[in-house]
Amino acid sequence: MIDDVAAVPPVINRIATRAAEIGFDASCDPRTGSMLRTLAANRPGGRLLELGTGPGVSTAWLLDGMDSTATLTSVELETPLVEIAREFLGD
Repeated sequence: MIDDVAAVPPVINRIATRAAEIGFDASCDPRTGSMLRTLAANRPGGRLLELGTGPGVSTAWLLDGMDSTATLTSVELETPLVEIAREFLGD
């Protein structure tokens, strides 16, 4: 099994720190994030849907893998998590 994960997008650590401040600790780990990035990269121009944005950690991984023509729609119901995702990733 491969133990090293390609570079973690810098925003991930900032999002995780902010999420921890509100007690959220269920974001994806670096291996899962790396897989999400790879999957997104394999869909050039793709239309991606994420259900459960959380604070935006998995969203950041997906965005890191997407090309400039791909689109991502991400849905989150919990207002505090939406606010963190917007703070670091925009709308």
